[in-house]
Amino acid sequence: MLIASLKPRTMGGTTNTGLLAYALSRAGHQVTCHDADESLQLAAWARDVDDFPGEVREADTPSFAETVYPAMDHSRINLVDAGHAENHPDIVDSVLEVADLVIVTVSPTNPDYDRLTRPERGTPLAKVIRRSAALRDSGEPPATVVLLNRCQAGSNSPKRFTDLLAGGGQDGTLPRWNVLATRIPRREAIASAVGFPCNKPERKAPYDALVTELTRLGHLPAPRGSR
Repeated sequence: MLIASLKPRTMGGTTNTGLLAYALSRAGHQVTCHDADESLQLAAWARDVDDFPGEVREADTPSFAETVYPAMDHSRINLVDAGHAENHPDIVDSVLEVADLVIVTVSPTNPDYDRLTRPERGTPLAKVIRRSAALRDSGEPPATVVLLNRCQAGSNSPKRFTDLLAGGGQDGTLPRWNVLATRIPRREAIASAVGFPCNKPERKAPYDALVTELTRLGHLPAPRGSR
């Protein structure tokens, strides 16, 4: 299967991709990562540490669906880190053509909410995902969930933005998103993870919870064991 990690112009998407891969591996899944962000930050992270889970392949190409996807081992979980959707629409379109699940990373802040729903420039991500249906064999867009990132402990913002995203905005006219219950907390050990070893307790628990929720929702196969 192929999971696409997408984001508007926000921070933390590569961190979430890498630590999700680490959690999937700990849960017993075989994982291959594909770096479709032109910064190739995920690939550099994998080179810099000894405990990064599995291989990271460079895949920053607008022909992702035609050249990268057919060469994947589809018995594994393939996790692709795409760049900011408004900066790399051609790559994102090609990834969406073949993705089984899309995880959209958004922080519960007004700027991130606006970038996701009504960007100053570029196409709203919901529309980008919806239009991918025309390219897909199923004729339907991929299953999509929102992961709230950098959530401050004790803040009301995660609930407020969950309600806005799930309810179609204040007036109910915007696209409605499926928002995960799992929230990635605002912690220095997570924010500074890229380029450093994954094996820290603070970098495990939220992503283990994410794997558990995605499995419960039917987006992931049942893990074959833990380690």
